[in-house]
Amino acid sequence: MRGRKGRIFGIVPMTGELAAKITAWEYPGEYAVYNWDEGSPVDELLDGSSYALLNSARELAGFYQFGAGARIPTVEEGAYSDGPLDIGLGLRPDLCGLGFGKPFVQCGIKLAREELGACAVRLTVAGFNIRARRVYERCGFKTVGPVTHKVSNAQFFIMLL
Repeated sequence: MRGRKGRIFGIVPMTGELAAKITAWEYPGEYAVYNWDEGSPVDELLDGSSYALLNSARELAGFYQFGAGARIPTVEEGAYSDGPLDIGLGLRPDLCGLGFGKPFVQCGIKLAREELGACAVRLTVAGFNIRARRVYERCGFKTVGPVTHKVSNAQFFIMLL
């Protein structure tokens, strides 16, 4: 896929080295909620459900996580029905806002459908993250409803494609 600047991306299975780079990313301002806590284990990225997105220079540009690990703990019981494949994703902080969002999400959707056999794809997005919600909507996702994060009590939205 290509962003505004024409870079070509490739997807590879997650490795320990790539996971360590992801956990060191630092998002600014309100997006800091996406930063990994120092010393947090990278196990969830290394369980076989995660993939790294590399640019044409083979540099880490983003990641995708599929399945239950892509869900958030919710106050609401049964917030996640069976069927859709859950996707969690993160774009490297310095690439955010540069026009890579839609092709980045589309790469993840393509992987989910073509390689993982997903008929439906679901994601959960922080309520404050209007920028990401707009990208997801441009990719065809529809908001199913709000949920409350069990730890932070922050509002999130479940979206379905």
